[in-house]
Amino acid sequence: MSMSMPIIRIISNACITRYNRGERDIGDIVASYTALGAEDRELVCAEIFTKRPDLMPVVEGSA
Repeated sequence: MSMSMPIIRIISNACITRYNRGERDIGDIVASYTALGAEDRELVCAEIFTKRPDLMPVVEGSA
């Protein structure tokens, strides 16, 4: 069962804060939350990229 959206927002804000403080890239930070299932991880990433589109990974050949 996936986590509630308030929890997803809390985790996404925590990931953004950790990134802003100089920790690894955002994918590594999200992956460090081992309690997240695949569905929750996708929701956290979507929330992060909605708030901070500059953190979205650039896919080569898509430009």
